Amino acid sequence: MKTVYIIEDDEIMRDLLSTFLAAYFPELELLGATGNGSEGLKNSLRLAPDLVIMDIQLPDVNGLEILNLLKSKSPKIKILIFTGNTSQQTIKNAVHGNADGFINKISGLEDLERAIRSIAHDEQYFCAEIHKQVIQIRNQQS
Repeated sequence: MKTVYIIEDDEIMRDLLSTFLAAYFPELELLGATGNGSEGLKNSLRLAPDLVIMDIQLPDVNGLEILNLLKSKSPKIKILIFTGNTSQQTIKNAVHGNADGFINKISGLEDLERAIRSIAHDEQYFCAEIHKQVIQIRNQQS
């Protein structure tokens, strides 16, 4: 994994994520960041980053729609959902959409670092808060 793109509508959070990536992952190139869902989708398809870190609640196109579109058009792109919305339905949609990871924004920087490192090693990562729900959803799919 070498490149990252951020889709996050909160400008302060975008800046924090950019700073975090530069400090903890100097080997990763940040291709860009946006706060708009449709722009994020367009740029992700055009730039084809290795990893997209994105929120769910975005203007124009929400993160779950972006997840489904990116996974259908560019399945090699890894997607880490980074959101404060941990409703049962959101988690279910993320799992069904084949998100590579899902982390609550309040989980902390250590959890975010673990998530990115796990995804970089072709593993999935779901924060502890929702892990049990993910297993239940997957068991229902079987």
